[in-house]
Amino acid sequence: MRIFALLALSLLGACDGGSQPSANTGCSRSASHEITWSNPQAPDTVTAHADGPSCAQAIVTLTIRSAQGDPLWTFAATHFAMQSGDGALPESAPAVSDEAMDAFLTNWAELTIQKSTTLPQWREADARLTGETFSYHTDFDREAYELLRTRDLPMACYAAGVESVACLVVDPFSHAPAQIVAYGP
Repeated sequence: MRIFALLALSLLGACDGGSQPSANTGCSRSASHEITWSNPQAPDTVTAHADGPSCAQAIVTLTIRSAQGDPLWTFAATHFAMQSGDGALPESAPAVSDEAMDAFLTNWAELTIQKSTTLPQWREADARLTGETFSYHTDFDREAYELLRTRDLPMACYAAGVESVACLVVDPFSHAPAQIVAYGP
């Protein structure tokens, strides 16, 4: 019996490839927040998650799931892109502490809920959607955008970059989440 136990232990040691625990434990952190968006009777859960060899090198994801756990929307970026702008992480990039990452994730998970009627009207004479303060982009044509905007739909807006925001509605025809607009300077 003792030989069997020693053999089992040696096999377990061989399975782990002889790796030693790393001094750098990496960055795997998350924060969640409930919102009432896709169903007024059952709140959705927004989870912001970071994962990487370090928090400065983390890929961050924002996921919205229905009350039943079904995925509704996901967005991925790097922590660097969300905090400093696009481009590669420079070698001189400062470290990001666990506490700083937790604060970022908590803030990011708290989506803003608005109504689609708060978006600017796409005037018939304009070739594209314009606003007075921000630059707007939509993948919808004018007719579809205005149809969704005027239905007064719940709209979940999240940070999609340093100075950009993306807003989602649940399309009343397909019942699927759709990005109605993105905006920024």
